[in-house]
Amino acid sequence: MVINLRKLEREDLPFLLEVRNNILTRINLENDSIFTLDECKVWFNDTLPEWYIIESYNTKVGYLRTNGDEIGCDIHPNHRRKGYAREAYNLFLKEKNYASLWVFEDNFAKILYTDLGFIETEKIKLIRNRKYVQMEYTKTKKKSRLISRI
Repeated sequence: MVINLRKLEREDLPFLLEVRNNILTRINLENDSIFTLDECKVWFNDTLPEWYIIESYNTKVGYLRTNGDEIGCDIHPNHRRKGYAREAYNLFLKEKNYASLWVFEDNFAKILYTDLGFIETEKIKLIRNRKYVQMEYTKTKKKSRLISRI
């Protein structure tokens, strides 16, 4: 699987909303509001977010959200369960030593985050009567072996 992460551009906002406003996405977001394109354009212009479009062979399949060290990923419903989120996180985290995210405890993506090396912290919120937990990723440095010649 070949994926590319490229910076979110204004022209990507209709796609972003197609994913973001989908009920299957919103049920797993802290803020489950529906946004209009005009609201999204204002948000984009005001915040200039460092978000990334996930593409596979020039097809948009999702986006990666960043806010400082906090990250998240939403995949278009037509492209879910195909490994795109795993590949996007692996590509993004390759150059990072630390990242955090929030996930509902009952979200199947929590398994992915654990597989990627995220560990639950003790920070918990109750959102819409569901447990919302923080997870953190810290890159582990591989121990180098000392080889000596006699």
